[in-house]
Amino acid sequence: MSCKSLIKVVNTASTTVVAGGTLPLTTIVRRYGCALNQSGNSVVINKPGYYKVSINATFTAPVAGVVTLTLNQNGSAVTGATASTTITTATTEVRNLSFTDEVRVVCGSAPSTLSIVDTGVEATFSNITLIVNEDI
Repeated sequence: MSCKSLIKVVNTASTTVVAGGTLPLTTIVRRYGCALNQSGNSVVINKPGYYKVSINATFTAPVAGVVTLTLNQNGSAVTGATASTTITTATTEVRNLSFTDEVRVVCGSAPSTLSIVDTGVEATFSNITLIVNEDI
């Protein structure tokens, strides 16, 4: 029986991320197994397989517009792994976005990196959580 891996990485400091910027991941809360680790603002997958990815973020925006979060794998958007919301009143609306998706790392392509990108308007994040767990 093989051991499955899990990592939970967060950032609870107030952080402004410009449009097109990568959300900062600063602290490993939990890590189990050897397939997952943190490197800068990314989670690195070191073993082929399928992985469930859950993202949760709380934020405000300094301007009205659409805040969109997108999961990237190796610098490219993961198809369907996105969520967005419209801010109508700048700086006063506190919003939350969350979504879960699956990614695959094929044999011979590890390591693979996951990051969260703000593909909408600039936003100030007060809580960011990224959880990745080996699925199969």
